[in-house]
Amino acid sequence: MKSSLKKLDLSVLLPMYNEAKQIENCVRKVEKVVKSFSSSYEIIIAEDGSTDGTDVIARCLAESNPRLKHLHSSVRLGKGGAIKGALHVARGDIIVFLDADLATNPKHLQQVVTAVKKTRGMAIGSRFVRGSEVRRPVSRTLYSFAYNLLVRMLFFDGVHDHQCGFKALSNEIAKALMDKIESNGLLIDTEMIVRAKRSGFPITEIGVEWTELRLKGESKIKLFHDSCKMGIDLLKLRFNVGREKHSSIARE
Repeated sequence: MKSSLKKLDLSVLLPMYNEAKQIENCVRKVEKVVKSFSSSYEIIIAEDGSTDGTDVIARCLAESNPRLKHLHSSVRLGKGGAIKGALHVARGDIIVFLDADLATNPKHLQQVVTAVKKTRGMAIGSRFVRGSEVRRPVSRTLYSFAYNLLVRMLFFDGVHDHQCGFKALSNEIAKALMDKIESNGLLIDTEMIVRAKRSGFPITEIGVEWTELRLKGESKIKLFHDSCKMGIDLLKLRFNVGREKHSSIARE
C-alpha cells in the first residue's frame, strides 16, 4: 500500500477521447522520451467516455505496464473534466499534460519539465514565440491568434499562446488550483494559465514544433461551434475572476 502512494518526480497526463487508432503509438512515443530523462515517472491515460474501444486498449496497456495508469469515465466529461480527474490522482512533483494526437512534438517534454524545476511555476508550449515551428492551415492560425489576443486584452497576462495542449506545472500549482478550476471543456488550458498567473506563479513560454496532424474531418475541434462556446466561457471566466478578486478585497 505504501509503495502505491510513493511520490514520483513526474506525472504525464494524456487526456483521450476516441483515440483507438493512435493510443498505442502515443503512449509508446511519450514513454520513450520520458525514459530518456527520468526514471521516476507515471503515465496516466485519462480516458473520457470513449465509444471506439479506446478504453479496452488503455486497460490492456495499463495491465502490461506498471508505469501506466488508466482512468476511465463511463460518460463524457470533456477535456477539462478528464484532466481535473487525473490531477487528483497524480503523484508527480511535476505534472505534464499533452494532447494525444502529439501535435506538439514530445521531444519538448524535457524542456518544459526543466523549466518548472527551476521556477516551480508553469511552463507551456507556445506556437507564437521565438523558436516555434508551426505547420497548420491559415484559418486555424488566424483563429488562434485572434483568440489569444482576446485573452490578453481581457486578463492582461502577457501570454502569447493559451491553448497549446502541452503544459507542465509544479505540484504546488496543482494543489493551489485544483478546486478552483471550473472548466470541464477546452477552456481549461486558458483557465489554468489565468489562475496560475493571478496566484503569483511564473509562466514560462517555450517555442515548440507543432503540426496539425488530424486530417480534414478528423479534428475534434469544430471551429465555429467551439469558438462561440469558448468565447462565452471566456467572458464567464473574466466575470468570475473579477468577482473573486472583489470578494477577496472585501474580506481584507
